[in-house]
Amino acid sequence: MKLDIYNRIALIFFSLWISFTVTAAYAGQWNDKPVMCEQKEEFETVMVQRGEILFSQGEMLATVRTKEGLSDIPAILPLRIYINPQKKTFTVAEFHRDHNTVCVLAFGNNYSTLGVSS
Repeated sequence: MKLDIYNRIALIFFSLWISFTVTAAYAGQWNDKPVMCEQKEEFETVMVQRGEILFSQGEMLATVRTKEGLSDIPAILPLRIYINPQKKTFTVAEFHRDHNTVCVLAFGNNYSTLGVSS
């Protein structure tokens, strides 16, 4: 009988451990990702050198730093996607008007447009 009680207790602890582990594995979390920022004119020179053209743009909501830390109110920043259709390179960047800077969020190779065969 005692063995049965110990097995039940072990099963309860194991079940609790699994539920905490699974919950933590699927929970979203904020991370600080380093980005490279440059003056707008310098960034545009690099885009010309890479042969990348402005392909699409939009307005993104972004958390930005203020003197007090991270702002509770998201900033609305222009988002731009540049591509080189021949080399299939791309750059995703955000523009900060107040500082005249562009921050590169991502860049890479093998760009493709969904639904378009190459």
